[in-house]
Amino acid sequence: MKRIFAIKIVLLLLIVSFVNNNIYSQSKTKEAEKFSDKIFFGGSVGLLFGTVTRIDVLPQVGIWVIPQWAIGVGGRYTFRKGTYGIVGEDTKPIKSHIWGVSGFTQIMPVRDLDKAFGIGIHGGPIFQAEWEGLYLDKSIGNVGTTSNEGKGWVHLVLVGAGYHFPLGDKAALNLLAMWNITDSRYSPYTSNPMLRISVNF
Repeated sequence: MKRIFAIKIVLLLLIVSFVNNNIYSQSKTKEAEKFSDKIFFGGSVGLLFGTVTRIDVLPQVGIWVIPQWAIGVGGRYTFRKGTYGIVGEDTKPIKSHIWGVSGFTQIMPVRDLDKAFGIGIHGGPIFQAEWEGLYLDKSIGNVGTTSNEGKGWVHLVLVGAGYHFPLGDKAALNLLAMWNITDSRYSPYTSNPMLRISVNF
């Protein structure tokens, strides 16, 4: 049910975006953008140190198909080191590596609230849907599987919403709350929703 609802929301946002794009195109006075102007690169880096050490690197590249709709692909590398153990036994540090790929789509119904409504606030709301394929050790945090038997792919679907803050002509900061809607005990995410901050240029 969650996936069906998410698909309906994405379709509704696409319809709104196409209508808004027609209005935007009619009022646009500058020359059409070059193809290279539609391409964006970026991603995010996460660092966590303490009882658990975690390093995340998530590069991505995408294209704005229309000013309000983008699609793209990304990669992922995560290093985790933490102390795990069963009650009554000595704990020991365990290291793990997660590799992954992803495909995503972003929808911005209104790219700039100030240009659209003249309210003095730049940027606009952004919605994102994402598929992730992660190769990881499923045995970590799951009793009953060995390290060798537990390695494999985990497929996750995430949806979220947030705000797009422009930093220049192309550069922008995206602040998103993302929900994992896949019911998988092997998911590496420990919170739901999760906060994601990324920069594109």
